[in-house]
Amino acid sequence: MKINYQESIYPLLKLRKLLIFMLLCLFTINIGWAQDQRISIAAKNKTLLTTFEEIEKQTGLSIAYNQTKLNINKKVDKNFDNKSLSSIFTDLLQDSGFSFRFEDKHIIIVPVEQPKKQSSGNSPKKITGTIVDGSGLPIIGANVVVEGTSSGTITDLDGRFSLDVPAGSKLQISYIGYLSKTITINNNTVYNIQLTEDTQALDEVVVVGYGTEKRVNVIGSIAQVSSEKLANRSTPMLSNALAGQMAGVTVIQRSGRPGNSSGQIRIRGVASFSNDENNTAKADALVLIDGIPGDLNDINSEDVESISVLKDASTAAIYGARAANGVILVTTKTGKEGKISISYNGYVGMNKATALPKFVNSWEYASLLNEADGKEYYTQAEIQKFRDGSDPDNYANANYLDEVFSRNGIQTGHDLTLNGGTSSNRYMLSFGYLHQDGLIKKNNYERYNTRLNLITDILPNLTITTRLAGTYATRNEPTGKMLDIVSSAVRMPGLWPTFLSNGELGLGGKSEGTPPSVLYSNSFFEEPDFKVNAQIRVDYSPIKDLKLSAIGGFNYKNLEQRTYNATRQLANQTIGPSTLKHEMRKTIYKTFQATADYSKQIDKHSLGVLIGYSWEEEAYRTLIGERDKFPGNDLPYLNAGSPDNQKSSGGGNDWAIQSLFGRLRYNFDERYLLESTIRYDGSSRFPKDNKYGFFPSVAAGWRISEESFFKENEDLDWINNLKLKASWGILGNQNIGNYPYQTVFELGQNYPFGDNYALGAAVTTATDPTIKWEETQTVDAGFESVFWNGQLSFNASYFYRKTYDILYKPSGSISSVLGQKISEMNTGKLKNTGWEFEIGHRNQIGEVSYNINGNFSIINNKVMSLGVGNVEQLNGMVGNGSNLFINYPIDMYYGYKTDGVFLTDKEVGEWADQTKVNPNSQAGDIRFKDISGPDGKPDGVVDPNYDRVYLGSRIPKYTFGLNLGAEYKGFDIQVQLQGVAGVKGLLSGFSGWALCGDGNIQRWQADGRFDPANPQRYPKYPRLQSVRNVQEQNMEVSDFWLLDASYLRLKTVQVGYTLPGSILKKAGISRLRLYVTAENPCTWNKYREGWDPEINTEGNYYPILATYTFGINLKF
Repeated sequence: MKINYQESIYPLLKLRKLLIFMLLCLFTINIGWAQDQRISIAAKNKTLLTTFEEIEKQTGLSIAYNQTKLNINKKVDKNFDNKSLSSIFTDLLQDSGFSFRFEDKHIIIVPVEQPKKQSSGNSPKKITGTIVDGSGLPIIGANVVVEGTSSGTITDLDGRFSLDVPAGSKLQISYIGYLSKTITINNNTVYNIQLTEDTQALDEVVVVGYGTEKRVNVIGSIAQVSSEKLANRSTPMLSNALAGQMAGVTVIQRSGRPGNSSGQIRIRGVASFSNDENNTAKADALVLIDGIPGDLNDINSEDVESISVLKDASTAAIYGARAANGVILVTTKTGKEGKISISYNGYVGMNKATALPKFVNSWEYASLLNEADGKEYYTQAEIQKFRDGSDPDNYANANYLDEVFSRNGIQTGHDLTLNGGTSSNRYMLSFGYLHQDGLIKKNNYERYNTRLNLITDILPNLTITTRLAGTYATRNEPTGKMLDIVSSAVRMPGLWPTFLSNGELGLGGKSEGTPPSVLYSNSFFEEPDFKVNAQIRVDYSPIKDLKLSAIGGFNYKNLEQRTYNATRQLANQTIGPSTLKHEMRKTIYKTFQATADYSKQIDKHSLGVLIGYSWEEEAYRTLIGERDKFPGNDLPYLNAGSPDNQKSSGGGNDWAIQSLFGRLRYNFDERYLLESTIRYDGSSRFPKDNKYGFFPSVAAGWRISEESFFKENEDLDWINNLKLKASWGILGNQNIGNYPYQTVFELGQNYPFGDNYALGAAVTTATDPTIKWEETQTVDAGFESVFWNGQLSFNASYFYRKTYDILYKPSGSISSVLGQKISEMNTGKLKNTGWEFEIGHRNQIGEVSYNINGNFSIINNKVMSLGVGNVEQLNGMVGNGSNLFINYPIDMYYGYKTDGVFLTDKEVGEWADQTKVNPNSQAGDIRFKDISGPDGKPDGVVDPNYDRVYLGSRIPKYTFGLNLGAEYKGFDIQVQLQGVAGVKGLLSGFSGWALCGDGNIQRWQADGRFDPANPQRYPKYPRLQSVRNVQEQNMEVSDFWLLDASYLRLKTVQVGYTLPGSILKKAGISRLRLYVTAENPCTWNKYREGWDPEINTEGNYYPILATYTFGINLKF
């Protein structure tokens, strides 16, 4: 079996001589005791592997061997009754070509050494070396063999080896769970070799709900990302590091704003109408950090051991009411037995925008404005002044967006980790620091992390695990409405200078200053966020095969927001008054969980039973204070402001949930697999009669590769694992807000009483007292396969997810009939179906090892019903009339089909009558298509009631990722590509339309506009016109404005070099790696120039950042 020898005891070599002597004596006694220890085992007809596992359970010793060399499937032909370990292993390894030895708490099985064959011209020389893993920890028991011979050895407890080899020969290094490596012996005598973990190993353990499971025995759909794929990434938000890593997991980053740039994670589509304004349920996945709910983006990636994503009901149903949108399990690193190791990872680099729109010059703008309206707003003399800069105070040529995004920000990260311990106490202590400058002045994000994970074995059967984590983060921005500055910089033409020639700030076009002028004021926005997470876990095994566990967890969050708008001096006027808003939000979360886990192996039958109870409670409080008219900008505190217009408010809410859950696992010979889970949840968010929900699941699997007819067929020995699997289950969603079923009285409903008005309150919203759980029913089927000893793997799955009783607020047309607003009702149905594919390949050619991993997902999303919100449109479509229609994806675009533009005014009369859309159509205007009419056929009239159709969805249909890696003589390279397809985008308003609200003109609009002198049927932009009403003329939603938002992004490129150990040894350094990284350096797309298709939004645009860093990994 696979043993994690990084957690083994390191010899204490630097103690005083007396202690060394005493320890050696004890060590010798321990070995003597181990090999003379007597046990009884019913081993007859069992495999060596099963027998080894039983020996480990009875003795507490670990057994190390090379799985690729030793035939662990060999059947044992006898039982052992009260036999010593020495005699048992002598019998087990008889005629196998292997021998054994005892070292401390390890039994190490090695090949029997054969006489060494030396070639006549190559005299042997002695070499030494160390074998380590990806973290720099020694690998104990790794096999080191001279290629083509039986000469070899294994590494000791420090991962060291010594061997006589012929010059020019090659060494083959292998170890269970790691990719083998071959090196050529040159003139060096010291070799330090790093093995890469084999992520396709069949005995890999996967984190699942409330436990772990061998990957080969997992039936449900689980994707797991190891720490190696997250290490050294310069992504401040961990969620973004998951993009492109797993099939069925879509991560979309909608902003590059420091401190607010997290990725939106969607697992197998969207299970609720979360993107619609009439729906309060959220489509966010449940994130559990070491079993306790938390925020994925608060975690330092260097603290993460693995991230598992539970995608189907069979794996997620054990979390019941909170699992409808998938579950993300984060496991943090723990201490490892041995001497203390100190690791430092640090980087520094630069940020820049991936995409920013370009604008015309001021003199071009003036000329184009004259053209658009057919009026001379600017004379030729004035246009010349813009061009030559002779009067910069009145005729400027500014680019406000460049002035706002005026810098390349600095980003740096530093992480220090201490790891070690004894056999009974292991610890991991880490410290992290991150600083990220934005592209805007006074915009940055700073975060401090610390974590302590402590494992204490009180007794052999009693373990206490303590986990403490703290985060302090601060987001700073130049004003509370920083994105409004960006929006204004996009909209406002650069006709006015930010600074006048005398150094004063200019008034701008509306006597409020230019957009960048706010950056030079004393205004600010700061958001300090302090979080503490604590948990203690007790594991107790009263009898063999039974483990009782209890967890107590506590999360505390205190977030503040201070928004100060300072008085500003612009030329000859002061803008004010100054205002300050101070908001405090506090959240306290508490949980208790208890589980009993029983597992039993009887011959080929394996049974596991888990039962548990959990209780969660959260309290949220908020307090807000506001004042204005501060005497100056030096004291931005509430007590310095005027009390005349002060405001104060506060509030809070509480919720709780308690649950019973259970899981049954059974497998026969790791061939036939069965699993079932149930969860019974009760949530305070629902009315009494619907407070509880029941969520079951069942899954089955068949490992065909373990059948005798398969294993005995030599033509199929290249297939190592082939498993079919299927599952069904029901999940719930309680993320609906607090108590939406309760009747609420709205204050301010005053009424006349005599000659005065009396204070009053009224019920203005009709609520549904029968609200119940949203439920998602999931069916999953697929297969997993591994070929050629893990060199190739391929997995495929099909899923069907149907969500019932979606909470939805019916449209305003329903409300108008009732005379009241309507709250949420269980009235919607939604379906997600799709396919997931994963392929992996790894190999070694000479001294080059490489790996390729790809994933591809197809997700089809469809609204099935809006219940009482089903409003039939005149064109026959049923929905809310905007973005939700039956049998179409959610978040869809609903508008007109078009066919270019009119080339002449005459063509307008020859086209279908479109006066209901554009009453004054002319040459250069968009030609809207006549699709249908009252009788379902084109009627020669373009009508909004009959001719609007489905144009596409903002949710991607296809997602994909490709990860490439290679290593050669200390050099390594990692490349990741990620993208989406089958998705549409729309830029409207000042982001997509020229002269919108007297706004600016982008370069592509000017260059691609319709030109009457050279008319083109399909220009990039119709005729220029001032847009003062978003519903007028050419600006209706149509496929003319719709964009292909597909993209392929080069997500990460990292190149590193690890210095040879022979150079580092003298300095006491075990590992030193230098690397350079580029995040988001390149994107291929057909989106609008200067706009990022991943953000795919109109306003509030902050470009995703491209980051270039230099880093170092150092380990002592």
